[in-house]
Amino acid sequence: MAADALPAAGECHLWSVPVRARPEWEALLAPDEAVRAAAMPGGGRRDLLVTSRAAQRLVAHRYTGRPVRELRIERTCPRCGAAHGRPRVAHGGFDYSVTHTRHRVLIAVVAQGLVGIDLDTSPYPGVPRRLIARTATPGERAALSRLPAREVPEAFTRLWSRKEAVVKLTGHGLAARLDRIEVRGDLARPEGSPAEDWPAFPVHLRDVRAEGGRIAALASTRRITAVVPRSLSAPATTRNARFA
Repeated sequence: MAADALPAAGECHLWSVPVRARPEWEALLAPDEAVRAAAMPGGGRRDLLVTSRAAQRLVAHRYTGRPVRELRIERTCPRCGAAHGRPRVAHGGFDYSVTHTRHRVLIAVVAQGLVGIDLDTSPYPGVPRRLIARTATPGERAALSRLPAREVPEAFTRLWSRKEAVVKLTGHGLAARLDRIEVRGDLARPEGSPAEDWPAFPVHLRDVRAEGGRIAALASTRRITAVVPRSLSAPATTRNARFA
């Protein structure tokens, strides 16, 4: 099978994979992933692990053409050396980020710069004030306070998703101070220092409508002008329609 072309300049490929039991995909896992999956009882958590890890390898195979089992995905954290860092395909020639709900895995891929993605969960009825105080900047808190109460959960969820996408891109995760990252516009703006080694490069933001009406937040070091949906079931030569 011919390899997929990498995303063009300004493009992000968005791979969407439903979570379900796929015993045949367990053979695609790395040895440590297979051991971890085998130790889990059957059901949702195991299906999610297998779907996410195997899908990442299948997507990398689509771009590189290399056998799935020979691909090396590194997750070493540059700060502490543990295996919880940003995933990276060794010699892949692209950057990617993964997010999921219980029912779907999304993988965002760019060929230039870095990318982070987060898929929102359904807004819950009330947002605790202490959570807003801990994660929103003063400007964001003021904007939320001006909204009708019924609109606050969705607005806060969108802010949260954007911040999650940013800290996935930088590799800080929740070790960063979310209340020091302003994400209301099309750029993430640090207020003070979100983390000791916070990067100086700009981080662009974009929202994308995903299945089920959910919003996926994208963060990138190069501005994304087009999001191209991709499917593992579609052949490499198929060019899917773009999201607006």
